[in-house]
Amino acid sequence: MPKKSVTKNYVYNLIYQVLVLILPLVTTPYISRVLGAENIGIYSYTTSISAYFILFGSLGIALYGQREIAYKQGNKKDYSKTFWEIVALRFITIFISLIIFYFTFATGRK
Repeated sequence: MPKKSVTKNYVYNLIYQVLVLILPLVTTPYISRVLGAENIGIYSYTTSISAYFILFGSLGIALYGQREIAYKQGNKKDYSKTFWEIVALRFITIFISLIIFYFTFATGRK
């Protein structure tokens, strides 16, 4: 039974990786033609600014979460509690980042 699961997961991962490589090759020419050079530049600029705020909101919580969950491997109650604490922490930090982003960029523009 575990052998089938590993094979199935491998196939799904392979399909995912192929799609990640092929989809941009198909969509990029279409988006370039529709948006034009100037709008693609605006999109790239806004995406890069947003990425900084997402990076700030994450604060390495995924790595911290992996470590803490690994420590609590044996006890399901502690495991679950730690998981939900990490989810709440991530929600709070991303919400703070979103508030800062809003007041930095959205309030002064009309």
